[in-house]
Amino acid sequence: SDLARARATAQAIADHSNGAARPGVHLQAGLRERGFGRFEGLTYAQIAADWPEDNRRWRQRDPSYAPEGGETLLQLRERVAHTVHLLASQHAGEQIVLVAHGGVMDALYRLATQQTIEAPRTWELGNAAINRLLWTPDSLTLVGWSDTRHLEDATLDELSA
Repeated sequence: SDLARARATAQAIADHSNGAARPGVHLQAGLRERGFGRFEGLTYAQIAADWPEDNRRWRQRDPSYAPEGGETLLQLRERVAHTVHLLASQHAGEQIVLVAHGGVMDALYRLATQQTIEAPRTWELGNAAINRLLWTPDSLTLVGWSDTRHLEDATLDELSA
């Protein structure tokens, strides 16, 4: 993603890459979080209080619903699928790292497992988790999901520093 937190994470990964050549960070607007329009920056409680019907449709994962000025789940899925296909096809046979956001990861999981947009989420979307997917021109396949073992090292705990 080209948003600040994802960009900083991507740069940290690139800076610590063990490859012979340092990978570059390439920003992709197509990996941005879902556009939430007028919901941006509001709490769940504020949204429910101010727009109860919009809140209901949003929380029920209505695929064609978009908050005013925002994006539908269908639009998000198509944007993510297009971006990943473009990036992966440009790097066929290579390993690439995508750094994105929860909504993007959710869309990728659903694409790889052929889950519908409306299905309730039964998988984790952990912060800084490693999710592994295999791309072919025809599909995405789930290889591993929500791996956080790299975060379990006690040296990463600020209390032990």
